[in-house]
Amino acid sequence: MGEQSASRLEGDRYQYLYGWYELLHLLDEDCPFECGYIEHPDAGAADDVTLHAREGSGMASRYVQVKWHVDHRSQYSLDSLCEVPGGRGRSLLHKLFASWRKLRERGSVEVWLVSNWGVEERLGRYLRGRDHALTPEFFTESRPGSFNEGSARWGAMCEAPLEELRGFFGDLRLRLGYASIRELEVQVDVRMDQLGLRQGVNPRASVLDGLREWVEVSGDAKRVTRESLRAFLRARELFAPHDGGPTVSLWIHGWARRKWECAPTEELDWTPYFDRETRGLPGETVWRETLLPELCAAKQRLADRPEGALVDFRGKLPLSLVLAVGFHFSETAGFRFRAEQLTRGETFLWRSDVGASERRLRAVEREASPEGKALLVMFQLTNDASLDLERFEMEHPGVYRAVLVLEPEGGPGDGAVTSAGDAVAFAVQARELIRRARNRYRATCTHLLLYAPSACCLFLGQRLNAVGLVVVHERTADERYVPVFTLQTG
Repeated sequence: MGEQSASRLEGDRYQYLYGWYELLHLLDEDCPFECGYIEHPDAGAADDVTLHAREGSGMASRYVQVKWHVDHRSQYSLDSLCEVPGGRGRSLLHKLFASWRKLRERGSVEVWLVSNWGVEERLGRYLRGRDHALTPEFFTESRPGSFNEGSARWGAMCEAPLEELRGFFGDLRLRLGYASIRELEVQVDVRMDQLGLRQGVNPRASVLDGLREWVEVSGDAKRVTRESLRAFLRARELFAPHDGGPTVSLWIHGWARRKWECAPTEELDWTPYFDRETRGLPGETVWRETLLPELCAAKQRLADRPEGALVDFRGKLPLSLVLAVGFHFSETAGFRFRAEQLTRGETFLWRSDVGASERRLRAVEREASPEGKALLVMFQLTNDASLDLERFEMEHPGVYRAVLVLEPEGGPGDGAVTSAGDAVAFAVQARELIRRARNRYRATCTHLLLYAPSACCLFLGQRLNAVGLVVVHERTADERYVPVFTLQTG
């Protein structure tokens, strides 16, 4: 029963997330829909989320059935859509047809099936990628899975003439192989952010709670318009503060010089100390005597400005230096960052003050040398650096009392960090896990190796306090790690 309840709750969550994602269209200025519903009271099987077209918009009203499956043991085909569960009642295709037959009396409609299950090849070859409709070939060919091949039995099942059945299939939309719950959460967050709304775990929870209340009411109280949606957002304080983003910026040029859209408030040119081809880095003396004083002076000038706590940070720097920037512009000192992050070919602006996502770090911990005094930490988010770590330990025998590998629960990879909320969550958890391991092994210092997105290192640096001495290493051109500087974190 527990597993069944969990599956049911997951299904509700998936339905509500998708429904909310669709209802957010109502906030668009040029939205062709005038209202929507979650669990429409009179839409039959296509009731999970509905969007009703404005008169004269040229759009069809959209009635959606959302199907969530806990695993991918099967996929949709026209045969599976015609199956009658338990041998009694009606098939899903029959239910959708009956809903369409009733709803089309109100005007132009589309009946949608949205599911995380994929599609079987015979059906998939007839699904149009651009709009999830069935292709013209579905109606003209006679191959297995086509209308001509199956219309007789579908017509008998639905007790419908062929022309009516043809109209139904023309208005049917199959959005199959859709996102996972986690991917849908990210899509919702991005959409809410684009609309000037708060996004993250707590705002999503507030939304889902509100949608459950909508489901419990009846009649016209379920109807959602742009005005009622905005009232809901105001009541739940879901509009993001209109701070307009950072008004001050810090540019630091390391590997190369670059210009961004607006002139910087503070600009540091460190390119003479870096060599991109060889990945040559400044030594700790240069860092302590030259670069750090420049950074601290820029920090003080920004701190002296009333608006200087929120900083737009841009720069092409090695990960170790990015972490150092975060450390000296710490969260405890009141600084917040908006930073450029390239992820899977797209550039995003991630803020350090967003709410943490629900993503978790996995800590893989092991003892190393009994005579060792230091803790070795590998912060690996974007790739598996186990070979680098193994070589590093061989090059430093007897130094480390224990080794701590921190990585996302799903494993490292180029898509392991999907949002600013993930970066914040991983930074906060990494600090706590390092603290605990340092205390557990009574380590005199921590050696930190980084293999993570730049913004994650920046956000980790901001939160890296109360973990003692931290020696930060950088990966070199020959795939080794070398110490760059030491931070005294308290």
